Amino acid sequence: MYSFSAPGAGNADETNLRLLIESIDDPIWLVDASCNILQCNGAFREWVSHFIGKQLGPGDNVLNNGEDQLYFHKFDMCYRLALGGKTFKTVEDQLIKGITHYTSVSFKPLIDDNGKVAAVSCYARDITEQRKHLFHIERQNSTLREIAFIESHKIRGPVATILGLEQFFNYKDLSDPVNRDIMEGVKTVTLELDSFIREVVRMSNEIDRKNEQDASEGSAQ
Repeated sequence: MYSFSAPGAGNADETNLRLLIESIDDPIWLVDASCNILQCNGAFREWVSHFIGKQLGPGDNVLNNGEDQLYFHKFDMCYRLALGGKTFKTVEDQLIKGITHYTSVSFKPLIDDNGKVAAVSCYARDITEQRKHLFHIERQNSTLREIAFIESHKIRGPVATILGLEQFFNYKDLSDPVNRDIMEGVKTVTLELDSFIREVVRMSNEIDRKNEQDASEGSAQ
Protein backbone atom coordinates (compact mmCIF):
# COMPACT_ATOMS: atom_id res chain seq x y z
CA MET A 1 0.00 0.00 0.00
CA TYR A 2 1.04 3.61 -0.56
CA SER A 3 0.27 6.70 1.57
CA PHE A 4 -1.57 9.57 -0.06
CA SER A 5 -2.30 13.21 0.72
CA ALA A 6 -5.00 14.94 -1.32
CA PRO A 7 -3.63 17.69 -3.59
CA GLY A 8 -4.51 21.24 -2.64
CA ALA A 9 -4.15 24.73 -4.05
CA GLY A 10 -0.78 26.37 -3.45
CA ASN A 11 0.78 23.07 -2.44
CA ALA A 12 4.47 23.15 -3.41
CA ASP A 13 4.60 19.35 -3.28
CA GLU A 14 1.79 19.20 -5.81
CA THR A 15 3.71 21.47 -8.16
CA ASN A 16 6.84 19.36 -7.78
CA LEU A 17 4.81 16.21 -8.41
CA ARG A 18 3.33 17.70 -11.58
CA LEU A 19 6.77 18.70 -12.86
CA LEU A 20 8.17 15.29 -12.01
CA ILE A 21 5.54 13.22 -13.79
CA GLU A 22 5.59 15.56 -16.79
CA SER A 23 9.29 14.78 -17.21
CA ILE A 24 8.60 11.06 -17.46
CA ASP A 25 8.39 9.65 -21.00
CA ASP A 26 5.98 6.85 -20.10
CA PRO A 27 2.27 7.48 -19.40
CA ILE A 28 1.56 8.16 -15.73
CA TRP A 29 -1.64 9.40 -14.11
CA LEU A 30 -3.39 9.67 -10.77
CA VAL A 31 -7.16 9.29 -10.28
CA ASP A 32 -9.37 9.82 -7.23
CA ALA A 33 -11.98 7.45 -5.83
CA SER A 34 -14.45 8.65 -8.50
CA CYS A 35 -11.92 8.02 -11.29
CA ASN A 36 -11.41 11.74 -11.91
CA ILE A 37 -7.89 12.58 -13.03
CA LEU A 38 -5.88 14.41 -10.37
CA GLN A 39 -2.57 14.47 -12.21
CA CYS A 40 -1.26 13.15 -15.53
CA ASN A 41 1.53 13.79 -17.98
CA GLY A 42 1.66 14.45 -21.70
CA ALA A 43 2.54 10.85 -22.44
CA PHE A 44 -0.72 9.72 -20.80
CA ARG A 45 -2.79 12.27 -22.75
CA GLU A 46 -1.35 10.93 -25.99
CA TRP A 47 -1.64 7.28 -24.93
CA VAL A 48 -5.28 7.43 -23.82
CA SER A 49 -6.25 9.22 -27.04
CA HIS A 50 -5.52 5.99 -28.93
CA PHE A 51 -8.27 4.30 -26.88
CA ILE A 52 -11.01 6.93 -26.90
CA GLY A 53 -10.08 9.28 -29.73
CA LYS A 54 -9.25 12.32 -27.59
CA GLN A 55 -6.86 13.46 -24.90
CA LEU A 56 -7.77 13.71 -21.21
CA GLY A 57 -6.38 15.91 -18.47
CA PRO A 58 -6.85 16.83 -14.79
CA GLY A 59 -10.53 17.09 -13.91
CA ASP A 60 -11.65 14.66 -16.63
CA ASN A 61 -13.14 11.32 -15.69
CA VAL A 62 -11.15 8.43 -17.15
CA LEU A 63 -14.27 6.31 -17.64
CA ASN A 64 -16.99 8.74 -18.73
CA ASN A 65 -15.28 9.82 -21.93
CA GLY A 66 -15.47 8.47 -25.45
CA GLU A 67 -17.73 5.81 -26.93
CA ASP A 68 -15.41 2.80 -26.81
CA GLN A 69 -17.36 0.33 -24.67
CA LEU A 70 -14.51 -2.19 -24.76
CA TYR A 71 -12.23 0.44 -23.25
CA PHE A 72 -14.85 1.31 -20.62
CA HIS A 73 -15.47 -2.26 -19.44
CA LYS A 74 -11.77 -3.15 -19.47
CA PHE A 75 -10.59 -0.19 -17.40
CA ASP A 76 -13.69 0.03 -15.23
CA MET A 77 -12.78 -3.38 -13.84
CA CYS A 78 -9.15 -2.36 -13.34
CA TYR A 79 -9.99 0.81 -11.41
CA ARG A 80 -12.55 -1.04 -9.29
CA LEU A 81 -9.93 -3.63 -8.30
CA ALA A 82 -7.36 -0.94 -7.48
CA LEU A 83 -9.87 1.12 -5.47
CA GLY A 84 -10.63 -2.10 -3.60
CA GLY A 85 -7.00 -2.24 -2.47
CA LYS A 86 -5.44 -4.48 -5.14
CA THR A 87 -2.04 -3.74 -6.65
CA PHE A 88 -1.64 -5.40 -10.05
CA LYS A 89 -0.56 -5.12 -13.66
CA THR A 90 -2.38 -5.77 -16.92
CA VAL A 91 -1.26 -5.85 -20.56
CA GLU A 92 -3.16 -3.80 -23.13
CA ASP A 93 -2.81 -3.87 -26.92
CA GLN A 94 -3.42 -0.92 -29.22
CA LEU A 95 -3.48 -0.69 -33.01
CA ILE A 96 -1.57 2.49 -33.86
CA LYS A 97 -1.08 3.33 -37.56
CA GLY A 98 -1.60 -0.31 -38.47
CA ILE A 99 0.96 -1.61 -35.96
CA THR A 100 0.00 -3.43 -32.74
CA HIS A 101 1.63 -1.97 -29.64
CA TYR A 102 1.63 -3.66 -26.22
CA THR A 103 1.64 -1.80 -22.92
CA SER A 104 2.04 -3.03 -19.35
CA VAL A 105 -0.22 -0.96 -17.07
CA SER A 106 0.36 -0.87 -13.30
CA PHE A 107 -2.39 0.05 -10.82
CA LYS A 108 -1.43 0.95 -7.22
CA PRO A 109 -3.95 2.01 -4.55
CA LEU A 110 -2.95 5.06 -2.49
CA ILE A 111 -4.02 5.16 1.17
CA ASP A 112 -5.02 8.32 3.04
CA ASP A 113 -4.38 9.11 6.71
CA ASN A 114 -7.55 7.24 7.69
CA GLY A 115 -6.33 4.03 6.09
CA LYS A 116 -8.77 4.21 3.19
CA VAL A 117 -8.04 4.01 -0.54
CA ALA A 118 -8.26 7.62 -1.69
CA ALA A 119 -6.70 7.39 -5.13
CA VAL A 120 -5.01 5.12 -7.64
CA SER A 121 -1.57 5.69 -9.13
CA CYS A 122 -1.24 4.31 -12.67
CA TYR A 123 1.82 3.79 -14.81
CA ALA A 124 2.07 2.43 -18.35
CA ARG A 125 5.19 1.05 -20.01
CA ASP A 126 5.63 0.01 -23.62
CA ILE A 127 6.56 -3.67 -23.85
CA THR A 128 6.10 -4.14 -27.59
CA GLU A 129 9.68 -5.31 -28.15
CA GLN A 130 9.49 -7.79 -25.26
CA ARG A 131 6.24 -9.20 -26.68
CA LYS A 132 7.81 -9.49 -30.13
CA HIS A 133 10.70 -11.48 -28.68
CA LEU A 134 8.25 -13.68 -26.78
CA PHE A 135 6.18 -14.34 -29.91
CA HIS A 136 9.40 -15.13 -31.78
CA ILE A 137 10.47 -17.65 -29.15
CA GLU A 138 7.02 -19.26 -29.06
CA ARG A 139 6.95 -19.51 -32.86
CA GLN A 140 10.45 -21.00 -32.91
CA ASN A 141 9.59 -23.49 -30.16
CA SER A 142 6.49 -24.56 -32.08
CA THR A 143 8.59 -25.23 -35.19
CA LEU A 144 11.18 -27.13 -33.17
CA ARG A 145 8.43 -29.29 -31.67
CA GLU A 146 7.23 -30.13 -35.18
CA ILE A 147 10.76 -31.03 -36.23
CA ALA A 148 11.17 -33.24 -33.16
CA PHE A 149 7.88 -34.98 -33.97
CA ILE A 150 8.98 -35.67 -37.55
CA GLU A 151 12.34 -36.97 -36.40
CA SER A 152 10.94 -39.19 -33.65
CA HIS A 153 7.87 -40.53 -35.47
CA LYS A 154 7.84 -40.05 -39.23
CA ILE A 155 11.54 -40.75 -39.81
CA ARG A 156 11.67 -43.64 -37.35
CA GLY A 157 8.97 -45.52 -39.28
CA PRO A 158 10.79 -45.68 -42.65
CA VAL A 159 14.09 -46.53 -40.93
CA ALA A 160 12.41 -49.42 -39.11
CA THR A 161 10.90 -50.59 -42.40
CA ILE A 162 14.29 -50.56 -44.14
CA LEU A 163 15.86 -52.52 -41.29
CA GLY A 164 13.01 -55.02 -41.47
CA LEU A 165 13.35 -55.50 -45.23
CA GLU A 166 17.09 -55.97 -44.88
CA GLN A 167 16.52 -59.10 -42.79
CA PHE A 168 14.83 -60.80 -45.72
CA PHE A 169 17.52 -59.93 -48.24
CA ASN A 170 19.22 -63.02 -49.61
CA TYR A 171 22.92 -62.22 -49.48
CA LYS A 172 23.87 -65.78 -50.46
CA ASP A 173 21.93 -65.66 -53.70
CA LEU A 174 21.82 -62.12 -55.06
CA SER A 175 19.78 -63.31 -58.04
CA ASP A 176 16.93 -64.36 -55.75
CA PRO A 177 13.73 -62.70 -57.14
CA VAL A 178 12.79 -61.76 -53.58
CA ASN A 179 15.76 -59.39 -53.50
CA ARG A 180 14.26 -57.38 -56.33
CA ASP A 181 11.01 -56.94 -54.41
CA ILE A 182 12.96 -55.96 -51.31
CA MET A 183 14.95 -53.36 -53.24
CA GLU A 184 11.76 -51.91 -54.68
CA GLY A 185 10.40 -51.68 -51.17
CA VAL A 186 13.59 -50.00 -49.95
CA LYS A 187 13.39 -47.51 -52.82
CA THR A 188 9.79 -46.59 -51.96
CA VAL A 189 10.57 -46.15 -48.27
CA THR A 190 13.75 -44.19 -49.07
CA LEU A 191 11.77 -41.72 -51.17
CA GLU A 192 9.35 -41.31 -48.28
CA LEU A 193 12.27 -40.79 -45.90
CA ASP A 194 13.80 -38.22 -48.25
CA SER A 195 10.52 -36.30 -48.25
CA PHE A 196 10.52 -36.12 -44.45
CA ILE A 197 14.16 -35.01 -44.35
CA ARG A 198 13.44 -32.28 -46.91
CA GLU A 199 10.58 -31.09 -44.70
CA VAL A 200 12.91 -30.89 -41.69
CA VAL A 201 15.45 -28.92 -43.75
CA ARG A 202 12.70 -26.57 -44.98
CA MET A 203 11.51 -25.90 -41.44
CA SER A 204 15.07 -25.36 -40.22
CA ASN A 205 15.67 -22.87 -43.03
CA GLU A 206 12.42 -21.13 -42.12
CA ILE A 207 13.68 -20.65 -38.55
CA ASP A 208 16.91 -19.13 -39.90
CA ARG A 209 14.96 -16.87 -42.26
CA LYS A 210 12.70 -15.64 -39.45
CA ASN A 211 15.73 -15.01 -37.23
CA GLU A 212 17.38 -12.94 -39.94
CA GLN A 213 14.13 -11.06 -40.57
CA ASP A 214 13.65 -10.27 -36.89
CA ALA A 215 17.28 -9.15 -36.59
CA SER A 216 16.88 -6.91 -39.64
CA GLU A 217 13.69 -5.33 -38.28
CA GLY A 218 15.32 -4.81 -34.90
CA SER A 219 18.34 -3.01 -36.37
CA ALA A 220 16.11 -0.84 -38.55
CA GLN A 221 14.13 0.49 -35.57
